[in-house]
Amino acid sequence: MPSAEDAVEARVAAYDGAEFIITRRRWLHILDRHTELGTMLEAVVDTAAAPDEVFLDPRGSLHLIKRVQNAPADFLVLIARKKASKTYLITAYLVGLKRKERRYQKFRKLPLS
Repeated sequence: MPSAEDAVEARVAAYDGAEFIITRRRWLHILDRHTELGTMLEAVVDTAAAPDEVFLDPRGSLHLIKRVQNAPADFLVLIARKKASKTYLITAYLVGLKRKERRYQKFRKLPLS
């Protein structure tokens, strides 16, 4: 039986065709630090599958961004790492438009497949 660390909370085909995996451990981390996402697992999965924008940061992490409705902020941000043919969620949080524009000025924008 897999441990909570290895258990998969959700799995979806990502925007680029890779398998996007949200482990139970990472989802619990997100809920611990960003309780406002407690009812937004479906939005997280939707963002992984069909983001509005994707950026690559200097460390090689992917930032998948999607505008959200009826949330405390304008955008849902997923930060993930690719490992072979799989992409793993690291964290997720909500941001407003001004913070999004400021933060992503220097990151490389990737084309959506």
